[in-house]
Amino acid sequence: MLFCTNCVMPDSRPDLDFDENGICDACRASQRKYGKHVESIDWDDRRKQFEELIESCRSNDPMKYDCLIGVSGGKDSTYQVYVAKEVFGLNPLCLCIEPTLPTPIGRENLSNISRMGIDLIHFKQNPIVYEKLILEGFRRVGDPEWANHMAIWSLPFRMAVAHDVPLILWGESPQMEYGGFHRVQEKNMREMDEDWLNDFGCLNGLRPEDMVGEELGITLEDMKPYRMPSKERLREVGGNRGCVAAFIGYFLEWNVPKNLGIIEAHGWQRRIGRNEITYTDYEGLDCYSMQIHDYLKFCKFGYGRATDDACRDIRDGIATREQGVRLAARYDGGYPKELVERFCNHFQLTQQEFDKICDGFTNPAIFEMKDGNFLRDIDGSLVMRQEIHAARDNPWLGWGTARPGSE
Repeated sequence: MLFCTNCVMPDSRPDLDFDENGICDACRASQRKYGKHVESIDWDDRRKQFEELIESCRSNDPMKYDCLIGVSGGKDSTYQVYVAKEVFGLNPLCLCIEPTLPTPIGRENLSNISRMGIDLIHFKQNPIVYEKLILEGFRRVGDPEWANHMAIWSLPFRMAVAHDVPLILWGESPQMEYGGFHRVQEKNMREMDEDWLNDFGCLNGLRPEDMVGEELGITLEDMKPYRMPSKERLREVGGNRGCVAAFIGYFLEWNVPKNLGIIEAHGWQRRIGRNEITYTDYEGLDCYSMQIHDYLKFCKFGYGRATDDACRDIRDGIATREQGVRLAARYDGGYPKELVERFCNHFQLTQQEFDKICDGFTNPAIFEMKDGNFLRDIDGSLVMRQEIHAARDNPWLGWGTARPGSE
């Protein structure tokens, strides 16, 4: 297992590439973003492209919306609303898909979006179907948020068709922020469509149609909220202009610390105390279950939310790699006892059943085993192999390159 020599992300992260010096492409993308690369982004030109896009979609009909934004009450969707309404004067329609296990602070921040002067549709899925999908996603692909992700990606397109809205605005461009930009076309960094969803939408090889059957008692009709509308319907939106789903972070520099300062001035609130699975107080605020998703990511790939946060802070220049190593080691992988109890209580699982499912997706090359079982500390946390800790501390050895300043 190798680690980036600039941040603390391992090569176990899917779709992440590294150069000959062991620097991941997410860090190289950050260099482009912040003008530290020979192919740095021209943000003035990108902004002009964005202005042209929104002007082509802006409605002259006072009875129609200019764009649609999926919101949760989290930091990113609140910033998307701010950019659309306050910076570019758009009239957005917002859509919230009910989280699996909503939090009080998430509810409050969602209400704050409405108080920004926004029309908001709150979509609550059929709970009988949805909760079957949550458990089935957990059991089949180790992702209890699979159904939620499907709805988050597909329902905005369905609502755009229903309300004849030609523009959907998303937040950061995932391939620009988290890696993989060498693997995709420029269009995939700029726009999201069904092809993007199939390739990069966290489906884990599972499709909505795979859930249909007598065993679960789920019909194709039940899966409407989780399936994209046809391409023909999408082409008919906006007087046959078609529906475009654009990543704001492709066109405008996406900087989380700056974004937080802006949205807090507009009423958005952090939680009191840090998140149980990381060191920050502003990530994963809207849904308890999403934090279970992050824990499963740690089981599968050996990194979790704390590593994600540390890597972002390193790339944004507010943390050193040495600090990132300590933060990832301190906060990643701790057994999220409160979150597990909430999840198990809601879905009527025992902790032993929960752990058994997680063990089926846990990577034995990363975590210690004894007598065929994963070792756990007294608090329930998995025991990472010492060589993995050593590789994160000194990644240059793995890449056969010299540590900066060592020559």
